[in-house]
This record gives sequence, C-alpha cells and structure tokens, in this order.
Amino acid sequence: MMRGVAHPGKCGGIFRKEEAMQDHKNSVEELAVNAGAGAYVGIIRLQMVRERECLYGGQKLSDPADAVGFVRPIFTLADREMMVVVSVSGGMEPLAVEVVAVGGVDSCYVDMKNLFKHVILNNAGNIICFHNHPGGTPLPSSEDKKITEKIRKAGRLLDIRLLDHIILCDNCYYSFSREGAFDYD
Repeated sequence: MMRGVAHPGKCGGIFRKEEAMQDHKNSVEELAVNAGAGAYVGIIRLQMVRERECLYGGQKLSDPADAVGFVRPIFTLADREMMVVVSVSGGMEPLAVEVVAVGGVDSCYVDMKNLFKHVILNNAGNIICFHNHPGGTPLPSSEDKKITEKIRKAGRLLDIRLLDHIILCDNCYYSFSREGAFDYD
C-alpha cells in the first residue's frame, strides 16, 4: 500500500520517485495476493508514449487542400484502404496523426473506440478523418457516408467536432465539408 508518510532518513523525509514507484508496485502485488475468492479484475495503467515527431512547418489546416497536403505522404504507398485521424487544436493546428484502421482493397472496418482514443489522449477538440480509395474514384460510397455520420454522432457525445472526412485517390480527393455533405452544428 502506498503510504502518505515519509521514510525517515531517506531524501530528507520526502519520497523519491523510485521509492514511490516501488511502493506502488508493492501495493499492486499485495492486492493481487490478498484478493481472496471472487472474480479477477484487471489492474491497468494507461500511458501515452510519443513515438516520434515530425516537422510540418507550423501551417494551419485551414482548408481541405492544406489537410490533404499534410497527410498525403502517409497514403503514398498504400495498397489497401486505411483510416487516418488527425487531432486538431482549436487554432486548426495538427496535434497528432494516427492510422486507426487498415483494411482490404475495397473496405476498412473502423472501430469508434479506437478512433477516438488517441483524440482524447491528445486533449483535442477537433478531428479530421481521412481514408483512401486505392485505384478508385474519390466519390463516397454509401458505407463511407454511414461511417462519416457514425463518427459525427460519436464525436458529438464526446464534444469532439468532426471538421471533415476526406477521401483520397492518387491525384484527387473528396471533402465532405467542401461538398456540403454535412454542416457544422
């Protein structure tokens, strides 16, 4: 159990980080050993790890063309459909990018929990979603329209605004917001 009292003679009466972590580890182990009869409960710790950073030039994603230029390199060699989410600040600056789903040549299953997890961890209030149509037309299918609406509804519940959903092809793209396919509420 983590104790609120300092260990005498250690670091002037103040916990050191290593001691606090060891106490935490010991308390988790005690919990596991002394659990008694009953069901098991997972003990988890969530930690966000920055894989790497890239220099994007500090540009704001003020229109679909800027957004497409920002993510196009991710899709350059894609031979399957992928869904990419960019977390965007209130000032329209990208905060983080994540590939949230990879599918087959003509479809991609998108899990809402997985899509919004990185957005929440980045404290973002806005997102722009992208997916590609490898070797096809950028026009949205009925499934593309359904997933866009599903993302919008889930975002509303979380107070995260879907700014756009953009479908990329080799040399062109379709922007739901530019084409007026949805309005901002």
